Amino acid sequence: MRIIVVGGGKAGSFLLGALSRGHEVVLLEKDPARVELLRERFPGAHVRHGDGCEPTALEQAGIGDCDLVVAVTGDDEDNLVISYLSKFEFRVPLVFAKVNNPRNEWLFNSSWGVDVAVDPAGILASLVEEEVGLEELVTLLKLQRGNVAVEEVLLRGDSPLVGKSLQELALPPQFMVASVLREGDILVPRGDLVLRAGDKVLFFSEADRVEELRRLLGMD
Repeated sequence: MRIIVVGGGKAGSFLLGALSRGHEVVLLEKDPARVELLRERFPGAHVRHGDGCEPTALEQAGIGDCDLVVAVTGDDEDNLVISYLSKFEFRVPLVFAKVNNPRNEWLFNSSWGVDVAVDPAGILASLVEEEVGLEELVTLLKLQRGNVAVEEVLLRGDSPLVGKSLQELALPPQFMVASVLREGDILVPRGDLVLRAGDKVLFFSEADRVEELRRLLGMD
């Protein structure tokens, strides 16, 4: 999956580190000092300097063939503009946006190009802070909106996924591992993470392809 993360703050830097091994990720940040800091912290990662509210910067980041844009700047207005451009100017299939001020949540909808609005108290903060269990994450997500669904899978001993790394799953770009819960800990979904019996795995998928995901996972 090709992903553009706009915003190099705490959430953006976490997503860059968590997703880079299994996906092609570009992080776009408008603060030059922050760009240099992230390049030092994540050597080899694709960190670009640019304003995500400007179409030219998005084009240079490769939005033309992007599967997912995640707008996680500290400004709700910027996140809405980024979402609108991504969905309506560049036809990105999936757009996630962070809500900084809960009073603005009502704006984060399909009219602005937002497929999934994420409150900081929801999945992003949960993953970054690792404060809640996967069961609570599923409740917080409420992702059955638009064309996005969430699927939680408990791996039993006879599951065909046990013993495989996330990279070996070779999932199509319409599906993505969001997190793995193991013995009460949330694990970063890196490509080399090997799944074990008892793991709970949270997947994102297009809502109309959940059955296909279940078949791929051997759940039928």
